[in-house]
Amino acid sequence: MSAKSDLFTRLEYLDEAIKNPALISTDIAMTPHNGSANLLRKGLGIVAFNILEDFIKNKTQETLDNISNTGISFSDLSEKLQTASTLGALNALKFRADLEKKNNGNWQQLIHEESLKIYSSTSEGNFALSKFSLLSSGSNVTPKEVIDTISTFGISGGWTKLQNISDKINAGVLRLDESYKNASSRRHKSAHTVNFLYQYTWLEAIKKEILAISASFDILLSARIRQIKNNTSLPMNNHNIDDELKYRYLKKDIVRRRIVYKEKVDITGRSRRNWDNLQNAISTLKPNLSQNNEFLIILDTSGSLIDWHE
Repeated sequence: MSAKSDLFTRLEYLDEAIKNPALISTDIAMTPHNGSANLLRKGLGIVAFNILEDFIKNKTQETLDNISNTGISFSDLSEKLQTASTLGALNALKFRADLEKKNNGNWQQLIHEESLKIYSSTSEGNFALSKFSLLSSGSNVTPKEVIDTISTFGISGGWTKLQNISDKINAGVLRLDESYKNASSRRHKSAHTVNFLYQYTWLEAIKKEILAISASFDILLSARIRQIKNNTSLPMNNHNIDDELKYRYLKKDIVRRRIVYKEKVDITGRSRRNWDNLQNAISTLKPNLSQNNEFLIILDTSGSLIDWHE
């Protein structure tokens, strides 16, 4: 399964879990029910942030694999990626091999497989980037590591760039960086502070925040892969990422008592075509997205993001 399909499956489970009445406090006093509800909210808050972290890690690994298969020369990768896939991967491999050994896993095979990938970067021709090149030297993903990962793929702008994408696709989160920091902090406090009170409203908001951050991160890295595939002779840093960030929208609407999906290239503009079937629209439009430098954004009746395609 892809990073995105895993994400959507987990978000579906999260959405159902959040609806559980056992999570909701009945009054302000710390009754046995309310104490239990807070414990459950804390646990779910930890899992929710882990879903986001896991997606960022998995999407990053997918991107590393995709770059390895593009045919670009190792010397045309960004200097940061060259360093991350050699020295960074070596450092992370020691950490991961120790964990594998501690858990009675095949740590020797792990070292052998990943060392061959690291060595491949020194040879002429094809190479394979180690999955430990990025986000593998620790258990958690900090806000800074998210931005460092983007920068390693030759993309500047950090959280501002992610926010710009989020706004363009109507993800509906005012500050992605603050949402990430808050969710991370609450996860940490939930795990380490016994009396920490996890608000139910935070759970109600977190699915939208996860979707917004994940979609923006996914689109940004997918756009970079497209550019590399389209011109493998151009050094990674010489691509202008903004050239690849165009959007086509399918907005759900009710017209004459029937559901339609309005196709737009301007989110506030007129519909170019009304589709009766969402899957037919997606399958028809997807083949042309790459050549048009577009991503297909699916919106609900309120105009909010629910899905995206490349």
